[in-house]
Amino acid sequence: MKAIPDSSSSPLTDRIVITGLGAVCSLGNSVMEIGRGLRSGKSGIEEITDFDAGESGFLAAQAKNPPAIKTDIHPQLARSMGKHLSLLLASTEEALCSAGIRPAMFDPQDMGFFAGMGMVDYHVEDLLPAVLKSLSRGGDLDYDKFFFSGCQEIYPLWPLGMLNNVAFCQAAIHFGLRGENCVFSPHGDAGIQAVAEAVKVLEEGKAKVALAGGVSEEISPLSLARARLKGLLRPPERQSGAGSPKGATAEIVLGEGGAMLVLEPMSGAVDRGANILARVVGFGFSCEKDHRGRFASERAIFSAIEGALSQAELDPTRIDLIMLGSLSQNELEAVRKIFGMALEAPIMVATAKTLGEAFAAGPILNTAIGLSSPDLAASPQDIRPYPPPGGGAPRGPSNTGRVLINGISYEGRCASMIVEKTAGEIK
Repeated sequence: MKAIPDSSSSPLTDRIVITGLGAVCSLGNSVMEIGRGLRSGKSGIEEITDFDAGESGFLAAQAKNPPAIKTDIHPQLARSMGKHLSLLLASTEEALCSAGIRPAMFDPQDMGFFAGMGMVDYHVEDLLPAVLKSLSRGGDLDYDKFFFSGCQEIYPLWPLGMLNNVAFCQAAIHFGLRGENCVFSPHGDAGIQAVAEAVKVLEEGKAKVALAGGVSEEISPLSLARARLKGLLRPPERQSGAGSPKGATAEIVLGEGGAMLVLEPMSGAVDRGANILARVVGFGFSCEKDHRGRFASERAIFSAIEGALSQAELDPTRIDLIMLGSLSQNELEAVRKIFGMALEAPIMVATAKTLGEAFAAGPILNTAIGLSSPDLAASPQDIRPYPPPGGGAPRGPSNTGRVLINGISYEGRCASMIVEKTAGEIK
């Protein structure tokens, strides 16, 4: 399969800016709390204890206590949508609050909403009453009994709750968002696709403000099984090293999270006196699987990064911080090829080592971290696991404030986004 770069190479003409950030993950329920945790060297990765993950145990970065937000959603429907809904509501509420956007400030038709969202899994207990009522005397499932009466024990809206756009729609109803909207699925590239769509809608004047973000999959026995079937997780092995948590070694560690950005045209943000955090200056997209057939190839990642640099009309030396989208060798080699000739290497941060693989939430979470943590150069080494490309020395604190964010899919798709900090960055 040939890598397909983004077809657009022109710079963004009507600059779109970021005015609000919101995030929830294993390290906290706000952007500030997550940033403090990273800077202090905390890790959100622990052994799974919420359910039986096997005798050897799996590690994961679970969002333990996402904030509860009062809604009019039926409790049983909210439960069917699981943690997706909590993560989406909490990150969206923080983003709107940090942008200073209050109810009725904008016409609901002028507020766009875009999100990348992962898979939604069912809960076995939701089907258990129907199964128990459909058993034969011998204990086998009697399909006649199931279709005659047993199926009536299933909550009527249960199938809808497993569609990721249902949680999306419920969040839109809660916050009064009725403008242009779309859901993208399911991996890291989806989060950046959501931002790109929001930028396009704002540039075309179809909205005055737009929210764009991503939500991870909920960690469950089904999500672990799906990741293992895709070859993302290796069979767990006990670790006996002193000081290391008992658990699994894996190609990735699953993480939970939700993150949201508020975007506006520069003129509108200035008119309402918003705190402008960054400008969105470039995107790049590509697709090609590697030789194993389940991850984005080095060439595809290279093409996505080059596309973002081309649209932003930047050369590699003008990037100060790279938020890596994975822990893959393919991404590292692509970055080395593009930035290896720089006299001073950009700082590289791989939060997946601390926050886990949050799929669609990952790049938006990384954007929030990159914009809210100006001192990542001084952060603990465990969130910067890679040496500088080309042997150069990291630049230290950003001098141009340009951040490159990558989003990777385990199905071959990849995306890159460049944002440029402004004087309004969070302290």
